[in-house]
Amino acid sequence: MKAIDYDYIELSQLNKRVNEAGDTIARITLNEGLRKLGRLFVPATGTGPLANATPRVSGKLKRSTVFQIIGGAMRQALEIRQAAKSPEGVYYGYIVREGRGPVHAINAKFLHFFIGDQEFFRKSVGPALPNPYHRRVLQMLMPQVQKIVDDMGEKIGAYISGKGGSS
Repeated sequence: MKAIDYDYIELSQLNKRVNEAGDTIARITLNEGLRKLGRLFVPATGTGPLANATPRVSGKLKRSTVFQIIGGAMRQALEIRQAAKSPEGVYYGYIVREGRGPVHAINAKFLHFFIGDQEFFRKSVGPALPNPYHRRVLQMLMPQVQKIVDDMGEKIGAYISGKGGSS
């Protein structure tokens, strides 16, 4: 952000504008900015750069990609998640992003699973390496993310300095 010089009268007017607005302008601007960031990554459920970068076996993980603003007015946060789970309740996204160790059949003779249309029975399967596709997407979108954050700061700064209107 650019430095802004104020004299005493300007400081008094600044104080008045900040008190009039409370933190309403900041909260509204934050909410708008978080929504823009969410739409940057996930324009609609199951779409966008994150969904496109998601490794696919069945497409269930990709289709579960969503964003939402969580928290109250005073503590807003953007949550982007991929909520697809296995029948046992394991989140697929976590396993894909973080990897996993080997899996062995314990309560049965074999592990039973499908890859595409092909059926498999195995006593064990090896580890799955992590695939940090979410980090690659963030890195790719960093210039747009930075622009949205800069715009949020400028909007708040303009309002406080008296050079911007209300939102």
